[in-house]
Amino acid sequence: MNTCRKLVLSVAALGALSGCAGTAPTAEFKKPISEAFRLCANDEAGVRLAAADGVTLNDVSRQRLESRLSQTINEKKKSVQCKTADKRVFVLQSKITRYDEGSAFARAMLAGLGQIHIDGEFTLNLLPAVAGADSKPGVNGENVAEFSVQKTFAWGGMYGASTRIEDVEPAFAEGVTEAIVAQAETAK
Repeated sequence: MNTCRKLVLSVAALGALSGCAGTAPTAEFKKPISEAFRLCANDEAGVRLAAADGVTLNDVSRQRLESRLSQTINEKKKSVQCKTADKRVFVLQSKITRYDEGSAFARAMLAGLGQIHIDGEFTLNLLPAVAGADSKPGVNGENVAEFSVQKTFAWGGMYGASTRIEDVEPAFAEGVTEAIVAQAETAK
């Protein structure tokens, strides 16, 4: 009985650490972004999303996730005033390293089973300001940040069974967005 209790407590702790479907994960930076390169209202941001080798991500899911990332970034940066009037153009190179829908049946049976996972590696590039004679097609610009984001959903019961990967994607996109968009200044 003691071993069973430990297993249940371990699974419950895992579920608590994994958070709910709507909890945004925190980015882990390999190359931290400076405040000067965080996106604001004047900036333009494109998202290019691909799956890493061995990751199953069909075209519909890839396009949906790419669109969700783009919409979340554009919506959040609208509320952030830029310190300069200059328009900058960024490209977020996104590589999904894990995309696992898990099992709704397993999640219904016990929290921690049948987990949903979305993991990605990201590189934010600032493109050259003026496309002139010196610019080369395909050049990605200056690398201003590198980071990864991991989102896991492991709740059980009816909540776990009724949650789909599409319900977890907005929180994943929010975690990516929080990593690159400047924080809106609050009125004092």
